Amino acid sequence: MNKARFDAAAKDWDKNHTRITMATKITSQIIKNIPLQNEHTVMDFGCGTGLVGLNIAPLVGKLIGADLSSEMLQSFEAKAKEQELENVHTMQLAESADFGEHKFDAIVSAMTMHHVKEPHDIFAKFAACIKTGGFVGIADLAKEDGSFHSDNTGVYHFGFSENEFEEFFTKNGFEKPTITVAHTIEKPHANFDILFCFARKIK
Repeated sequence: MNKARFDAAAKDWDKNHTRITMATKITSQIIKNIPLQNEHTVMDFGCGTGLVGLNIAPLVGKLIGADLSSEMLQSFEAKAKEQELENVHTMQLAESADFGEHKFDAIVSAMTMHHVKEPHDIFAKFAACIKTGGFVGIADLAKEDGSFHSDNTGVYHFGFSENEFEEFFTKNGFEKPTITVAHTIEKPHANFDILFCFARKIK
């Protein structure tokens, strides 16, 4: 993940209407498909400014926003304070994405995985820190031709096929994921599907 890029973008991140709409659709899919409970501890991996995580925080016991970008986390924290969300915490990630001794009931992530060089490694780390029976829900780009971003700095994958998503889950101790189109972003040159994939850890 490119820390400098996201640090620079943090200030104006929430001004993008397309991004807001997408986050709303992804949040709806998370709430619809992952059985969040008020005693759960949930991590929002690659939380950014909290466009997804802060909207599910009222439904759970603890919401931890994890991100590489310190500027994104500052915005996340400021918004949580403004919304008086006392169950919200942040985790500053290094490139190694070490989640420490935390144990989660659920992990969610929106539009982060294509910025991760080795997604299988991240899923293995998810599996190590999520409780058996817990859920992972990932929203990210369907396979595309590289034209989604105007600048592909820090973009390691031009989306993912459904088979790739399935392998990330099943090779790391999760059930075969359910995959649905959460949202379609319409750009002048093409439309881009955002897939939501979720599954339960079984071992």
